[in-house]
Amino acid sequence: MKETKQSLSELWSLLRNKEEQFGLNNLSLTERDILQAIIHMQGKDDNISLDDILKKCPHPRATFFRCLKKLRDNKFVKVTKDTEDARRSFIKVYPKFTN
Repeated sequence: MKETKQSLSELWSLLRNKEEQFGLNNLSLTERDILQAIIHMQGKDDNISLDDILKKCPHPRATFFRCLKKLRDNKFVKVTKDTEDARRSFIKVYPKFTN
């Protein structure tokens, strides 16, 4: 049991260190949760549809867009319009957060 506590403590410390390196420690838990969901759904694709993320996001729509604004302002993600249909938007996570 003592070894489990020790390894869990080390893992937690490593996670906090990496979050600090990437600037994630300035984000709220909800913002981190939404960023993680975007990265997970993006997979190997460069862009992911905003509609797809909204359908699978457990957070209220207003909360999602408030967090997305902060993620955009802090240069975690970029939102672009579809060139063929301006009603559609795509989200791209900057490469330094996906590699």
